[in-house]
Amino acid sequence: MNEPAHRTFLVVDVENSGNLGNTELEFTRSTLYRVLDEAITHPEAVVGREDRGDGFLLVLDLSVLDVLDHIVERLLDGVRTHNNAVDPLDWLRVRIAAHEGYVHDDGHGWMSDALTATFRLNDSGVVKATLRNAARAHGVVVVSDAVYQGVVRHNYRTAVTSAGYRSAVIDTKEGDVRVWVRVPGYPEPPLPANVAAPAKARKNETTLRTGFDSVTANNMIIGDVQAGTVVGRDNIGGGSV
Repeated sequence: MNEPAHRTFLVVDVENSGNLGNTELEFTRSTLYRVLDEAITHPEAVVGREDRGDGFLLVLDLSVLDVLDHIVERLLDGVRTHNNAVDPLDWLRVRIAAHEGYVHDDGHGWMSDALTATFRLNDSGVVKATLRNAARAHGVVVVSDAVYQGVVRHNYRTAVTSAGYRSAVIDTKEGDVRVWVRVPGYPEPPLPANVAAPAKARKNETTLRTGFDSVTANNMIIGDVQAGTVVGRDNIGGGSV
């Protein structure tokens, strides 16, 4: 096995792509990759790029701080610009997961447990449900606990702060994993709350379950959901951010 290298990982996926027909998917992919190309101002920093059908993986020779500050924010700006120009039913809504760690290129692709963890963040039921609950949002961002503790919570830059992030715990094959979620345009992410908390929930925490994942939200206020304009094909709410 070759020597590993420390890299930042970015996994982006489009919401509800499985409901799209071929022509719709082609348009969605074209839009997504245009937004991606516009977000990357230093292509030499992209050491790995893999198409995932309805999304992509980037392996970057950049600090996670730079990735969150520049690439993630530009991606979100690009998605927002696109959505402001189309009908709400044609919105592009994305899940963005960021993590860092060591990775190998074995000649067939990229591999490591840290990379696998990034895909699990992006694909978790908690993150998907949060975006469904955020009908006015253009996307959701999830970062690992290591990224949050090492970078985000220190508020190093204006665009990379702890404001808007809330912690959640997702179930994985290896056990519970704490992550941090934010929905740009929302003061705090509308984490899922579809079942009651167990009796032994920790003080000041409410443990919630959705699908195969669980989420623990600290001091979360839960309100009523009002039905309105359908956005992103299966979302509840109305308006745009």
